[in-house]
Parts: sequence; C-alpha cells; structure tokens
Amino acid sequence: MPSAAPVLFLEKDMPDPVYEAALAGLLHDVGKLYQRAYWNHPPPELPDRTHTAYTAWFVQRHRQAFANAGLEPDRLAHDAAHHHLRTPKGYAPDTPLAWTVYYADNYAGQEDNEEPHTPTTPLTPVFQRVSLSGPPKASGLGYDLAPHTPNAAYPSAHPNVRPEAYAQLAERLDERMLELARQDADLKALLANLTAFLQEVAWCVPSNTQSEPDIALFDHLRLTAAISAALWAYHAETDGQVTPEGLEREVEAKFLLVLGDLGGIQQHIYRIQSAQTGTGGIAKRLRARSLEVALATEALAFDVLARVGLPPLNRVMSAGGRFYLLLPNTPTAHKALEAARAAWEAWALGEGATLVPHLAAHAFPPAGFRAFPEVLQAAHKALAQAKARPFATQLHTPYPFGEAALRPCAACGVRPAVRDEAGALCRGCQRDQEVGKRLPRETVIALFAERADYAFPGVPVALGKGGAYHLRAHPNPAPSATPFEVRPLLGHLPTVQDAQRALPEGTDYAAWLEQQGLAGEEDDPNEGLSPAPERPLTFGELAALSEGVPYLGVLMLDADRMGEVFSRGFAWAETDYATPSRIASLSRMLEQFFAVEVPNLIRHPERYAQRLGWGARATWKQRRYPLIYSVYAGGDDVFLLGPWDAVLEFALDLERLYRLYTQNPTFTLSGGFVLVRPKTPVPHLAASAHAAEKAAKHAGRDRLSVFGHPVRWADLGSLAERAEALAHRFEEGVPRGMAYRLLDLWRLWRRWDEAQDPEGLRYKPQLHYLFRREDLAAQRPFLEPLFNHQSLEMRHLPVWVQWATYKTRGK
Repeated sequence: MPSAAPVLFLEKDMPDPVYEAALAGLLHDVGKLYQRAYWNHPPPELPDRTHTAYTAWFVQRHRQAFANAGLEPDRLAHDAAHHHLRTPKGYAPDTPLAWTVYYADNYAGQEDNEEPHTPTTPLTPVFQRVSLSGPPKASGLGYDLAPHTPNAAYPSAHPNVRPEAYAQLAERLDERMLELARQDADLKALLANLTAFLQEVAWCVPSNTQSEPDIALFDHLRLTAAISAALWAYHAETDGQVTPEGLEREVEAKFLLVLGDLGGIQQHIYRIQSAQTGTGGIAKRLRARSLEVALATEALAFDVLARVGLPPLNRVMSAGGRFYLLLPNTPTAHKALEAARAAWEAWALGEGATLVPHLAAHAFPPAGFRAFPEVLQAAHKALAQAKARPFATQLHTPYPFGEAALRPCAACGVRPAVRDEAGALCRGCQRDQEVGKRLPRETVIALFAERADYAFPGVPVALGKGGAYHLRAHPNPAPSATPFEVRPLLGHLPTVQDAQRALPEGTDYAAWLEQQGLAGEEDDPNEGLSPAPERPLTFGELAALSEGVPYLGVLMLDADRMGEVFSRGFAWAETDYATPSRIASLSRMLEQFFAVEVPNLIRHPERYAQRLGWGARATWKQRRYPLIYSVYAGGDDVFLLGPWDAVLEFALDLERLYRLYTQNPTFTLSGGFVLVRPKTPVPHLAASAHAAEKAAKHAGRDRLSVFGHPVRWADLGSLAERAEALAHRFEEGVPRGMAYRLLDLWRLWRRWDEAQDPEGLRYKPQLHYLFRREDLAAQRPFLEPLFNHQSLEMRHLPVWVQWATYKTRGK
C-alpha cells in the first residue's frame, strides 16, 4: 500500500531552514532585472547601483509577502544580497546562509562577472553554444524581453532589449508579488510562486551580459537555489550546523545526483489489446495511459524529495520519463532513496510490473560542478547498473493477486479483471476510461490529494484541485496560496467541439455520424452516443474527418543525437562550456518546445500562422490541426495521431517550427508517418510508426519516413507541393489510373537503381508512350522531371503520387 503523504507538503509549520536556503539562492541575483530596468533612474532609497543592492531592495519592497511566510525580511534581504566575496560595496558574505549562497552561486556555473553589466545585451539562444563538428558559427540572434508564453521563445536578429522592456518585466514581477502578499502563502507556497514568477519574467534575461550571455537568469537562479538547499542540508546533518569553515571543505562528496527512470513506458502505454475488444474508449484510454506515465514520473521525483525534505526545485531536470534530482550526500538521503525504491517497486509489482521504476545515485564533490558532463556520465552508468537489477527489493515477493478474479483484463491483458466475466476490466483500465473522459475539461493536477485517481507511493494524485501541490497544465503563473508549478502534462485530446469546427458550417453532428456509419461507435455502455461538445473523439471519427481516404495518420518524431549533444555538444573548443546552468537551460528549452510549443501548435494554430508563413492555407490549418491527438509530447519526442492529411501537413510545420526555435543545424528531427485503419490494434499502430521512425534515422537522420520512404525534410516541402498539384489535376478530371501506371514505372526504374539492371531503364520509353494517350498528353510538362531518373520527383515518386491519390480517393 502507498505510504502516507509526507507531512512536509501537507502542513504549515515554522519556516524550514532548507527552504530558506533555497529561497535566498533563488533571490540572490534578482536585482539584475531591476538594475537594468532602472538603469538611468535608480530609486532614491537605493544605497548604490549594484545588482546586490537591488536584490536587497526587492526583498524590502515586498517584505509583506515574505513576512506572511514567517520570514524576517531584513535578514533575508541581507543574506540574499551578500554573496560576492570581492566587492567594493560591502556585500561580502558574513552569515552562514550568505556563505551558502556564495558557494552555491559559484558552483552553479560561474557565469556571473562583477559589475558593471550591459543592459542592452540580449539573451542569446543556448542552442548556439552547441556543435558536434567544430566551433558553432555566431548567429547574432537574441530573445525579445517579454513574459514567458507559448510562441515567445523564438530568437530574432533584432531583439527588443530596450530599458522599457526591462521595466515592463519588472512591473510584471512587482504585480505578481503584490498579489501574492494578499494570499495566505507559507514558505513552501512562497518559494513555488516565486519560481513560477521568475520563469515568467527572467527566462529571457541574460544572467551575464558580458562574456557569456546565453544563460537565462531564471536558470541560474533556479540552479543556485537547488544547490543552496542541498548544501545547507548536507552541513546541517553532517556537522550539526552550517559554518563558513564547513562550507570551505570542498574535497568532500557533498552532493548526490539522483537519476530516476521508468522502464517499459512504450509497452505500458500501447498495451491495449485491440480496438475490437468491446471494452470501450480506446482513444481515451490511450491518452490516460500516457498521462499515467507522466504522473508516475512526477510522483516518484516528489516522493524522493519529500522523504529527504527538499523543495521541488531540486528536481533540476525532468523530461521524457526521466528526472535528475540534486540531493545532499547524507545518510538521510540514502535511506530515503532505499525507502522510495522499495515502495515504488512494490507498487509497480502490484500494478502488473508493466512499469519498472529505477533509481540510481552518484556522489560527487563541489568540483564536480566544473566537470558536470563527467558527473552525468557516472550517474548514467549507475542507472544502467540499476536497470540490470529490476525489482531488486521485491525478488521474494509473490504477485499480489488479492481478491481479484484470475481472468485477465480485457483491455491490458496483464492485470486481473475485477470480475470473472467476458470483457471485464481491471481497476487500472477502468480508471483509464474514466480519466480519459475528464481530460478535456481539466486544467490542474493535484499532488498529495485526499481522493486520488492514482495512488502512487507517498504521492496520491488526482485530476482537479484539492491537493497540497498543483501542477498547472496551462502556462498560468497567477499567484496562489497552494504551491504550484506549470507542467503541461495533459496534452490535447480532440473533442466533438473540434470536429464541429472542422466540418462545414451548419453540419448536424449526430446526422454526420449516421452518414459515416459511426453512430454508436463510442462503445462505452455507460456513455452511449452523445455528441456533447466535450466528448473526446473516437479513432473512427478522427479517421472519418480525413480528407480523402478515412484513415488515421500516425506520427512519431524524435530529436536527433540528444545523447551526443548533452555529452559533448558544449566541448568544441579548449574551453568546455558544459556548465550545470547551461545544461539545465538546454534541457528546459527542449522540454519547452516539445511539451508546450507542439501542443499549442495543435490547439491554437492561429498563433503560429504569421511565424510559419501560412498565407491562404491558414484557415484550413486552423480548422484541422485541433483534430490532432497528442498521445505524447515532451522530453525530446512526440507521438501524434489524427486525420491523416492533417497529421502529415502538421509534421512539416512542426519541423519548420523546430528549426526556427533552435536556429542551429545541429538540432534536427527524425520521424515516421504511417497510415492505418481506425480499427488497427494499438500495439500494431505504434510498432508501425516506430519502425518508420527507425528507418528515417537509419537513412541518415533529419528525415521523415512517409509512405515507406525516408525523405529529407528539405525535400519534403517540394514533394508536398507536387502532391497538391497532382491532386488538383485528379479533381479536374485527369484519370486516376495515371497514378497506378506511374507507380508501376517507378518500380521498373528501381531495378536499375538497386541492381543496375538495364531492364529498369525501359521506364523512359514507356513513360513516353504513356503521354501519347490523348487524355494524358497535356500532363507531360508537369511530369517532365520524371525523365531524369536522378530527379527528386523520380526518386521519391511514391511519396507525392500516393499522397495525392489518398487525398482525392472518394471525391
């Protein structure tokens, strides 16, 4: 059974020194934002213009919010500001907390030089520091100073870094703090709120405007806070108190980098027996399974942190079913890891062992922050060793059948059904069905909830509010007395309302379902057929909404060479630029793209029309992209399905958006696109898309495998235009049989291309003969490139011909 939720998150108590250390670290350089906002007109009460003076001024300016949390604002202002050893202004550390922040600031990356800073230097993309083949070329790009919202983190050649823009960011932070002061926020809520506020306004602010302006102030503050908390916890337990002398001992392995990972993710998500089992709601269940994996990852991280007594921001990176925690190397932390490992392995075994939790740790001294790639490598080695011993704590524990029936669940085929009758489900699959119904209506996920949808060990989780910690699915950093963070985990599940927008105006949806033979397809006996606007669409409905053949399009995309990027992407010169802040910044920006930008391109395509230059095509995309179902989007990959024509065109826009986002040719995508019938069993559907994705990577990466052919993204746009032109000809009356004849000629040519069989070159005279037909003679100018057997059009003929054929079939 899951252990009780840690008191740490459920009760308000006296301020925790570890949280105070995190808060001081989070605030230490906030003055840089105000220093630049007030560059030429400092407040009269400011003793000097250093960013440290502004940090103290910020705390005093919002002292009510800090006092509400039980803190002493004067002491906090002092400890946060006094973190520079060499300064003429008297801001040297002189208290245990100030010394802790000083060391944490140095360990976080050493991106901070002394005054003066340059207020007009923009934050350059961290992507520009990455190269796998020699020094990267300077781009001259930077980010606008603007609040953190979807579609904002795209660099430009002339970014807005005017003082007025800094002032607007400072005003936004002040507004947030004033509103927070009216909330009953304890220290935990204060720290969570401040983290969200700073991400909103400091994501685009360079921490250092002199030599290395590619580290966001937010990332430096967040990492400094995590190090401060771990450092304070280490010395408080090891020495009994925190002292400058103890902090000065830097040969000790004071830190633990913990890696958490869930094995078996894909098998768990796709283990749905088939679409014909009669168990109902395949589309809803698939999305609920994906959400369960994401929530399990979050809960495992929170459980470990709660057991150690650290704040959530000590999860320094999290993406793709894996997280990285920074802990103190103390007996308490090691015991917490062992307890969490045992609890989660017992939980996983009870759930059928389809998900396998792994935890591994690597201890390192402060010098490890200056060689962080080596620390990461050692931690990954420890994780690999842990994966070789799955369920090590449960090897003598029998499978907990309990009182459940021995009949396997009709949906997952793994856990026992709750009843011994045909079609019966296990409790987990029943929950998936109910959660899937609610997903389109929810915006918040509650952790440490009293009534849980997911009873994870130590961290009960529920959709909706009510827990001691909230994960907000949409980018909304509004202040709250409940601790929260923005974690876009819910994705997008198309609903009847989305379908009604895509259909011709005035279409009666119930009548349309009858016409398509889909009435009653939603086979949940408790739900029946209801065209209610919030009902998620079935696979059959999504396929029927395709233009042309009623098939589903399935898209899997994955960022190329991410392992190489993080291990050696910053080490392209004599200086290794792989600082912890920079690695954390790169991880956050990648997660931002896949978890935020991709779902928003689906849900709100109109926001991207100008950036992607859609022109006359914008209306079509605005109606059809919301029909795409994001099974998974996060980390560095996506899995989408929906009407095949919408998904395929979306793939081109997604890749184009990724290039605009990274502005670095090192960052490419590889993916697979397949067409499947809506009744295709989910495991087969996923396996087909995964095989196509592997084919694209095997062909050289930076490709999409479509209709069985890996094609460079740079070429795919031209093939899409040719497919559109051919489809237009079919609609105007050109015989569709021409498409099948062209495919036959391409197969003949392949005999030459693959085996140098001269017989294959006979395709050219046969192509000439084809145009002698009276009804096809006018098509010769359009198809002239096919006479060049090395042309793009000939090499990838099946792609654009099948694209056009599927698009017009049935019209």
